[in-house]
Amino acid sequence: MRRAVALLSVPILLATAACSGSSKETTAAIGTVNSVHIAGPTSAPPTVSFKAPLTFEKTASKVVDKGSGTGPVIDKTSLVTVQYVAINASDESVFGSSWKGGPTTFYVNTVVKGFADGLVGARAGDRVLITSRARDAFGVTGNLASTVRPGDAVIFVVDVVKVAPTLRLPSGVPQLTYDAAGNPSKFTADAQTQKNPSTLGVYPVVQGPGPVVKSGDSISVEYFGQIHPDGNVFNAWTGQPFDLVLGAGNVIKGWDQGLVGQRVGSRIALVIPPRLGYGDKAQSSIPAGSTLVFVVQIVSVS
Repeated sequence: MRRAVALLSVPILLATAACSGSSKETTAAIGTVNSVHIAGPTSAPPTVSFKAPLTFEKTASKVVDKGSGTGPVIDKTSLVTVQYVAINASDESVFGSSWKGGPTTFYVNTVVKGFADGLVGARAGDRVLITSRARDAFGVTGNLASTVRPGDAVIFVVDVVKVAPTLRLPSGVPQLTYDAAGNPSKFTADAQTQKNPSTLGVYPVVQGPGPVVKSGDSISVEYFGQIHPDGNVFNAWTGQPFDLVLGAGNVIKGWDQGLVGQRVGSRIALVIPPRLGYGDKAQSSIPAGSTLVFVVQIVSVS
């Protein structure tokens, strides 16, 4: 059996609901990003010093070592590759680090709010210090498996290795828009949009760094679907993975054909004519004869 390959999961940093912190925040000294000192080259784990216990009234970040200043700017829709260290501000314990296992890749809006907010605006090559108040990290739930107690504030030091460029869809294809959280939410048409495409359209939006998926692979994806070119969204983005065997007829032909050859981590737009979709059969809120447009994000392969 082949090992599963999943590049988009950082378990200790998975997004949680925003919650109010516990009384622990009021007993610690209130600090800012200037209360934390970072030393060492960006080619190695940083040396982080501060006087614990600390808490933060607001989440903040600053670039402590600036890169070249070129390349895409990170926003909540970005796919990034980073090295990071995560520290409990209450007791100085390191509860997470990528430096032993190598850089980790994820979409920014899939990790805890403080980590995500702190990365926005950075570029590849930057070392970013993030001081996250408890409610933007793990709140009243904590992350006990990683020694973060309910109400603990946290500190992240993040070295941005790579920011994958987001590709604009070509003229004639409906354009993808995102919601405030950074999730794909809607395709919109303009005067140039082709109304009734007859062939399958496969358009990478973000190129992932993982292995190429093949027919017969078991893959996990996230997606949303809409009536082409700018009709009703019939499957909203949920962030919940959907599992399928590619090429086995588990899904419509447009998916089976369009996802072959794409890489794990990629976000792909698919424009699917009726003959590769549901044809002349209506499906719930999808009328017969509909052209469909999807965004599919490949999370893992096994």
